Amino acid sequence: MVSRQAIAKTASTTRSNAPDGRSRCRSVLLTLVMLALLLGLWQWGAQRYTPVILPTPGAVLVAVRSLLGEVRLWAAIAATTFHVVTGFGLALAIGGLLGLIAGRQPWVQPALAPISVALLGTPPIAWLVLTMVWFGLGHANSIFTVAVTAGPLVFAGVADAVRGLDPDLVAVAQVYRLEGNARLQSLDWPQVISRLLPVLVTGLGLAWRVAIMAEVLATPTGIGAELNTARANLDTAEVMAWIGVAIALVLTSDTLLRTLQRRLLPWQAATSSGGGG
Repeated sequence: MVSRQAIAKTASTTRSNAPDGRSRCRSVLLTLVMLALLLGLWQWGAQRYTPVILPTPGAVLVAVRSLLGEVRLWAAIAATTFHVVTGFGLALAIGGLLGLIAGRQPWVQPALAPISVALLGTPPIAWLVLTMVWFGLGHANSIFTVAVTAGPLVFAGVADAVRGLDPDLVAVAQVYRLEGNARLQSLDWPQVISRLLPVLVTGLGLAWRVAIMAEVLATPTGIGAELNTARANLDTAEVMAWIGVAIALVLTSDTLLRTLQRRLLPWQAATSSGGGG
């Protein structure tokens, strides 16, 4: 026989999933409405200005289709991705290591926190000007600017995540002599990664923006460099096409990170889906 607990659990799941499905339909519908409204406003504005100021959505679509058939699109995507991955990788390695030390050693945090705050408060354009003096024009500009901009964010996120470990769970782990890899997998890793992944999503989005900005001003390759070339040619439709490419890359990386978050933290997804009832 089916137990009363199983019936109650099934009923609870049904109640929680039904509103969730309706919420998703409403979200998709709202997105489509907002997109249609945006395109309508865009078309309306394009009819009142010259194509140099605001090209029509159709003209931008033609520019996108033209880019898809050119080798320079994929070369630019590859260059920008290289700048982002390398710079953000350095930020993760250096900022993550320092954040781990600061989280585990209370006396390190007061020493590094002012430096982190100062770096976070420095505009990326200031670092870019310095890199142009130090490195000239090249890949190093984008990579360094991404690393120095995203590094403090990673440092703060890792330090907060490590310090935020539940003291009761830590005490239980000490009582049961849970150490080394066993403690890392069952206690430290789940708590730290649950706090850190949202920071990584934000940091990676920042890395894309900073890398493209650096390419516009100081790097001869990448999406930013192509944006600058299109601007110099007064080809606004192509400028907007490159902006669309950049947005697509940001959305793709964000989706991949959120998918990774669901795979690494399945209990969070279960909690979210179960909380709608």
